[in-house]
Amino acid sequence: MNHHNFMSAIDQSISEGVRRGILHLTQEGNLTTDNLIRVNDSELVNFTSCSYLGLEHDERLKIAAIAAVEKYGVQFSESRAYVSIDLYRELEELMSRIFEAPTIVAPTTTLAHLAAIPVILDPEDAVIADQQLHNSVLSGINVFRANWPIHFEVLRHNRLDVLKERIEILQKTYKRVWYFADGVYSMFGDRCPADEIFNLLDSFPAFHTYIDDAHSMSILGKNGKGYILSNHTIHERMIVASSMAKAFATGGGILVFPNKEIARRVRACGAPFNSSGPLQPATLGAAVAAAKIHLTDEIYVLQTELANRIKYANSLFKATSLPLISNFDSGIFFVGTSRAELAYSIMEKMIKRGFLLNIGVFPAVSKNHSGIRFTMTTLQSYDQIERMIKTLNEVFFETLEEHQYSVDQIYSAFKVVARLEDRAAGEFISEYSAEKE
Repeated sequence: MNHHNFMSAIDQSISEGVRRGILHLTQEGNLTTDNLIRVNDSELVNFTSCSYLGLEHDERLKIAAIAAVEKYGVQFSESRAYVSIDLYRELEELMSRIFEAPTIVAPTTTLAHLAAIPVILDPEDAVIADQQLHNSVLSGINVFRANWPIHFEVLRHNRLDVLKERIEILQKTYKRVWYFADGVYSMFGDRCPADEIFNLLDSFPAFHTYIDDAHSMSILGKNGKGYILSNHTIHERMIVASSMAKAFATGGGILVFPNKEIARRVRACGAPFNSSGPLQPATLGAAVAAAKIHLTDEIYVLQTELANRIKYANSLFKATSLPLISNFDSGIFFVGTSRAELAYSIMEKMIKRGFLLNIGVFPAVSKNHSGIRFTMTTLQSYDQIERMIKTLNEVFFETLEEHQYSVDQIYSAFKVVARLEDRAAGEFISEYSAEKE
């Protein structure tokens, strides 16, 4: 597909959602802990937030943000190459305690990728990207590719058997073989095979990996450090990126390194650290307060509250025939429709019935992998979860009947995904949160 046709396809997909009142929406009025959002004069139950633990309403974060503004003003407008306010140093020290490894804080996770990836790669490397890799990570790779030639290929999603074969071949030609993947994938909510990745790192000295674990920050692992490091310390040939803009609830990105020298080099050479604006005082103040919560047992209580809601939703889904596409054990759920028209129609009806969900359509997914995406958070009541799933089940099959489409056709489009009844049950509680139940 040429550039014009590609952009036209994106424009058509997004503009259709805008025209039908399900994309580019604006929240009206106040947001509180009741999980209601007001859009177009309608009050909707919100199933779109990635702030999985509800910390955005925590009074300690609000007080810390206000205190930072009082102390530093609403902004500190200097590149970090020159001067940073002392909250940056405090936050990075706290993050290094959370991850038990050297860290750097970035203004966003996207800017973290754009800073780190062009520094860590070399033209003598080979790059393998998972098929479902987040676009922000791919953007970092493409910055390098635009300036230096490098071997690049895409791996079919989570096919680590094929990855092993490619490592065995590519290591004979290239100095290093990098694999770029997500910890929890942002659209379908499934996870990369962490144990297998660590096994490959131990087996192949030329193998390196870069993992974007943004969607599991806070909700999994010791200190809330996420899925990929929940049962492992960071490998000497691994870099992890994470986010403070989801369950951490403040904004900003995080880079986690195996040693201080790589962190130093990225801090010195990463373009966004030299030329982009910093996180502003309110965000830094709130982030320091959130990090301190993560270093207490309170984080495990919050993890368990979320996990219990996910378990409850799972139990309700088992009583339906909805074609869940994800691995069924994260805070992200995806019900496949295959066709975008079905997703648009279902979303219109769900809004009319009082529920706000997301659509997954091109370019976020391939054209035959459209669907309805929604998230679980601790702000949702059990009654809200039950009513949403019951309504979605009714609306979904009503829409399929109207369009003369079947669940079997949807499963056929998502070829690599097992039916719900054929999957092993997933548990979304880390060893740390389980101890606190």
